[in-house]
Amino acid sequence: MAVFFLGGILLAGALLVLLNWWSKAEVASAKKGLVWGIIGVCVLLGVLLLASGRGIAAIAPIGYAGWRMLGFGQTIASLYKRFGGENKASVGPKAAVTLSRDDALEVLGLRDGASHQEIKSAHKRLIAQCHPDKGGSDWMAAKINDARRILLDK
Repeated sequence: MAVFFLGGILLAGALLVLLNWWSKAEVASAKKGLVWGIIGVCVLLGVLLLASGRGIAAIAPIGYAGWRMLGFGQTIASLYKRFGGENKASVGPKAAVTLSRDDALEVLGLRDGASHQEIKSAHKRLIAQCHPDKGGSDWMAAKINDARRILLDK
């Protein structure tokens, strides 16, 4: 009976140490630790099943641990992403928008010789209409912002 009590105390202490580490760990470190902990539990379970004469039942946990340790999980996940799942078109980095001064004036609807105040008010009016938060496009908002930057930098 004392052995079970002592085992429980040791298990509780180990759990407290583990929780303390978990609360202070970075996400990548915690994820890696969790994966290796699961692999360890699978190996231990597989060994216990083998020792008790249940070799067929030991295939699943030992197979999973081997699969994760050898990296087949990442290979299969990358094949899944490439050929079947998550078939979303990736958007590459945005190309820099380069406008001439005349194009910038046209975007803001201004004439040559517009004052700073006219440029700022035209920008404010257009960005209020075309901002992505208001249902406009990122491309148009970027073009309006670039036009303002070009005209005010002179």
